[in-house]
Amino acid sequence: MNYFEVFDLPKVLGIDLRELEKKFHELSRKYHPDYFTTASAEDRQKALQMTAKLNDAYRTLRHPVRRVEYLLDVEGFQPDGSKVPKSFLMEMFEINERVEEARAGSASPEQVASLRRDIEARASGFESQIETASAEWDRLVAGNASEVERKSQLAKLTEILSESSYIRNLERDLEETA
Repeated sequence: MNYFEVFDLPKVLGIDLRELEKKFHELSRKYHPDYFTTASAEDRQKALQMTAKLNDAYRTLRHPVRRVEYLLDVEGFQPDGSKVPKSFLMEMFEINERVEEARAGSASPEQVASLRRDIEARASGFESQIETASAEWDRLVAGNASEVERKSQLAKLTEILSESSYIRNLERDLEETA
C-alpha cells in the first residue's frame, strides 16, 4: 500500500492539506496501539506497522517537494543529477564557490546578502516550476491522459527536481554559515 492509498487519495500532487490532516487524525485514532492492548499479538503488530506507515505517509505527503519525490519513486522515476545541462552545472559551480567564500569568512556581508538573494530567487523559480509541473500532472491524471503523456510529465518533474536539488543543497550550505 503506497502513501496515497493510505489516505485513500488519487496519485495527484495538489492535495488539500486540511483534509489530509483530518484524515491523518482519524486514522491515527483508528490504529492507535492503545486500542489494541487486548487484541492478538498479530493485530497489535499490524496496528504498530500501520501507525508507523501512517506517520511516514503524512510527513511525506504534507510537504510539496517530498510529495513529488515520492510520486516519482512510486512511478519508477529517480531524480538524477548527472543528467542536468552542463551550463547549469557551471552556474552551480560558480555559486558554490561563492558559498565556500562565505563559509570561509572571505566574503563581505554585502556579498553574502547578494548570494543569499540569488539562491533564494533561484529556489523560488524552481518552486514555481514544480508547482506548474505538478498542476499539469494533476490535469493529466484528471483527464485520463495516455501513459505516454503521464510518463513525459513525470520525466519533466524528475528534471526539475534534479536541478532544484543543487539549489536546495546550496541553501543548506549557506545557512550553515549563518
